[in-house]
Amino acid sequence: MKIPNTRKDTNFLLKKSGIALTVKVGGIITQYLFVFTVARLLGPGVLGSFTLSFTVLQLLSILGLLGLDNLLTRKVAAAKAGNRPDEIKKAFQTALKITTFSSLLLSALLYFTSDLIAVQLFGKPQLAQHLRMMCFALAPFVIINIHASAFRGMKNMIGFTLFRAIIPLLNVLFILISWYASLSISPAMGYLFSSLIVLFFYVIAWRRFSADPTETLLPESSGSWKEMVNESLPMMITGSIFFILNWIDNLVIGIYRTEAEVGIYDTAFKIAAISAVVLMAMNAIQGPTFAEFHSKNDLSKLRRSIYTSTRLLFYATLPFTLLIIVFPELILSLFGDEFISAGTALIILTIGNFFSTITGSVGILLQMTGHQRQYNIIILITAITSITMNILLVPEFGITERPSPLQQPK
Repeated sequence: MKIPNTRKDTNFLLKKSGIALTVKVGGIITQYLFVFTVARLLGPGVLGSFTLSFTVLQLLSILGLLGLDNLLTRKVAAAKAGNRPDEIKKAFQTALKITTFSSLLLSALLYFTSDLIAVQLFGKPQLAQHLRMMCFALAPFVIINIHASAFRGMKNMIGFTLFRAIIPLLNVLFILISWYASLSISPAMGYLFSSLIVLFFYVIAWRRFSADPTETLLPESSGSWKEMVNESLPMMITGSIFFILNWIDNLVIGIYRTEAEVGIYDTAFKIAAISAVVLMAMNAIQGPTFAEFHSKNDLSKLRRSIYTSTRLLFYATLPFTLLIIVFPELILSLFGDEFISAGTALIILTIGNFFSTITGSVGILLQMTGHQRQYNIIILITAITSITMNILLVPEFGITERPSPLQQPK
């Protein structure tokens, strides 16, 4: 088979995904800076408590978004390709109204059930205060994601990814101020303050970036709400299942093990994610690109884009994978001696991320081309397998090995 000439596509992907990759790398660095700061100043226990409360926040944010973030990206990309600015504004306004309402409801639910979740689910009463703080950050987090998805549809990769770098950095500043000024600002409280600040600037940025920021809200019918929600719900199911795949290990460790083990494992998980950062950057640009080619029924360019991106992913992620596999304990020791015990887990996670990355942007491809239901079936089977294995193995083996006398399950 003749290999297509992909130089033009490669240059485009390198340029666009390069911007996203730069911001993603910045985000990864600030996340590691956050983990390093909390681990060194407050210890793995506090880091684990934040991780569990943030996991709950992310789960509820998926329900609050209702899949409208991915749908908004697709609609904005298609409308931009067809030069239909009114459709961009209408899709954005509808998605924003729906998710604001749903996220506020979920925030209230989390506030009144925080004690129940902390005690009955995790068996950690001290976790309740972190959950209550996170409930106030839920709505800002959801609204930020809606704005970011709109930027993504417009192929503005800085607008799409920047908040992931800024929020951890601001949180680090709040934690440092709290530490040296002897204040009582927890990581969860710092996350709330950081989210509010970032949300303020995102609202201003989108109004200036949109074609006509002075235009009044477009009239909407109840049909437009129902139409978008019906179309987005399969994407929400996908997001929920994907969340389970990424976070079920933290949840199960949090239920059966200590906060310290959650913090140690999550640190290894974040380090292993370095090998997948190129995929995340590639997905950022490939999402709207796939949606645009699909809306134009240009299958030739769609195939060529898939081929080019998959080849780039292999060569870009191999060096990161080899580096982590060769020096796992040295890398973990930077966060503290307690984290070295996750060396085996780091190697396993890194290898898994590598094989996931080199298969390409398959999930984004299916969702952006209207095949989200088929994708749901695939990842649902994977999620069921992951849940089953975590529940069976974590209570017995902990992160990667049998528990020592100092790390018995609760």
